[in-house]
Amino acid sequence: MNDHPPANGSRGTDPYARLRLVALIAAIAGVVVLAAGAFVFSYPGIHDLALSSGVSARLARFYPVIFDAMLVVACAAVLSLRGAGWWRRGCSWLATLVLLAALALANAVHATGTHIPRRPSAATVAVLPWVLLLLAFSLLLSMLRQFRYARVALAEREAAARGL
Repeated sequence: MNDHPPANGSRGTDPYARLRLVALIAAIAGVVVLAAGAFVFSYPGIHDLALSSGVSARLARFYPVIFDAMLVVACAAVLSLRGAGWWRRGCSWLATLVLLAALALANAVHATGTHIPRRPSAATVAVLPWVLLLLAFSLLLSMLRQFRYARVALAEREAAARGL
C-alpha cells in the first residue's frame, strides 16, 4: 500500500524519486571506484605475465590496459543489450564473466608465483590482443544492431500514435 495515493486517477509523483537518484549516483560512483581499484591492483599481475611470456617491457605495459578496455566494452554491452534477445544478452554476459575470470586467474597465478611454461604463454599472449579485438568488435556490432532496432521500434510507436 502506498501512503501517497494518486490524485484524480493519475500515477502521482514518486516521493522517493530523489532518494532513488542519490542511491543510483552513489552506486555508479562505487562501481567506478571499484573498477579503478581493480584496474590498478591487477596491473602488476598482467604486466608480469606479459613480461614472463617474452613481451618487451615497452609493450608489456599495454597488456593490462587492453584487458581493462575490453572489460569496459563488455560491461557497456551488458548494459546496452538489456532489451535485446537472449542470445545477444547471453553473449555479452558470457564475455564479461570469462574476461573477469581470466583476469582473476592471471592475478592469482602472479600472486602465488606459479610458473607457466613459456611457449604456451607466449602463444597466448601473442594471440590475445586479436581475440580481444574480435570480441570487442562483435559486442560493438551487437550494441549498434540493438540501438537500430530500438530506434525503429520507437519510430513505429510514434507513427502509430500519430495515426490514432
